[in-house]
Amino acid sequence: MTRLQLVVVLLLACPLLGAAPVVPKKGAPVSPPVPAVRFELYRAVDRGDPKAGSNVHIGADGKRYGMGREDYRPFIERCELVPPKGVDPLALELVFLPYFGEQKPSTTLAAYFKAQAVGASKLRELLPRDLTGYLRSPAEERRFFSTLIEPETQPTSVLVVWNGDTQWYVDNVFYRLERADGWTRRDCTDVVEGSLQDFLRHSPLIQPRLNEGLSGLSHPERPERFSAKDIVLTLQKTPGMPGTRDFWLEVHADGRFMFSRTVRGTDPHRLTTLLIAARRLRVSDNGRQAARPPAHDEQVTTLSWQVDGRRTQVTLGRDTPYSVMQFARQMAAAYGIEL
Repeated sequence: MTRLQLVVVLLLACPLLGAAPVVPKKGAPVSPPVPAVRFELYRAVDRGDPKAGSNVHIGADGKRYGMGREDYRPFIERCELVPPKGVDPLALELVFLPYFGEQKPSTTLAAYFKAQAVGASKLRELLPRDLTGYLRSPAEERRFFSTLIEPETQPTSVLVVWNGDTQWYVDNVFYRLERADGWTRRDCTDVVEGSLQDFLRHSPLIQPRLNEGLSGLSHPERPERFSAKDIVLTLQKTPGMPGTRDFWLEVHADGRFMFSRTVRGTDPHRLTTLLIAARRLRVSDNGRQAARPPAHDEQVTTLSWQVDGRRTQVTLGRDTPYSVMQFARQMAAAYGIEL
C-alpha cells in the first residue's frame, strides 16, 4: 500500500474511530439552526354537557322551535398536523385562489415565507393588486367563496403554518395549500373559548394575514385595520396608601401583555378569548364611565377594551354592571392579577 493510499484509508476510517468533529475557528460564522416548520389546525368543538336537553323557543305562532342543545359551549381546539414521511414542508405547493380576477402562478411555502421576510415590496408580487376584481362578484356569491377574506365565510377549520416562532402563513386567504389532506393529528388542546367565527374575527393569528399589511387588500366590511401596536385591553389600579397594591396592565393587539410598560409575555389565544367575551358586553353610552381622578388616598380601578374599532372605559365601583365586573375578574385571572 502506497503512502497516499494509507492516508486515504485513515481519513475514511476517522468517523468510525470516533474522531472529534471539526470545530469552527474562533470568529468564523456559524450557520443558525433551521427553524422548525409546524402545521396547526384550528377547529370548533362543543364542550357542553352531551346529556343536556334541547333549548326550545316558543314562537309568536305558539309553535316550538329547536334552538340547539341547551348546554352548548364552543371552544377552539388546536391540533398539530404531522406530514407524511418524505414530505418536505417548505416545498409544498400553494395555489392562488380564483376569486380575485387575476392569474398568479403557483408558489411554495418556502417562497411565501421568503417574500414575507423581505416585506411588502416582495410580497406584492405574490398577492392580488387589490380587491377590485374580488368585490365585482355579488355579495350573495362571495359568502360561499373559500377565502377567509370574506367576512361572511363559514369555514369548518383553519390551517396555520409556522416557520419558526415569528413567521406564519394562514391557508385559504390568497392561496390554498395542496396535499395537506389526511395528515395525522396530535397534541390537540383547547386554546380559545368561543366559536370559529369569533376566532376568525378576533385572533391576532388571523387578522394580520387577511391583508398582509397592505391597505389595498383590506375588505371594506372589516370593522378596523389590524395594528399590532394598538392597546386593546387595560386594567389599572391607582397607587394608594403604603402597603396597598396597585397595578397597570396593558395588552396589545398582537397578544403582548405589559405590566408597568414592561413586556412580560405574548399569548394571542388568551387575548382572543377576552376579546370575544368583551364583544358580548352591552354597556350603553350612558353607562360608560370615564376614569375619575382619585380622592385623597382613594384607589381607583379602571378597565377598558377595544372591540370592532370602539373603545369603552369603565371605572369599577358599586354601580358597575354585573357582566362588566365578571369580565374584569376574568381578565384579572387571565393575567394573574388580584383585584
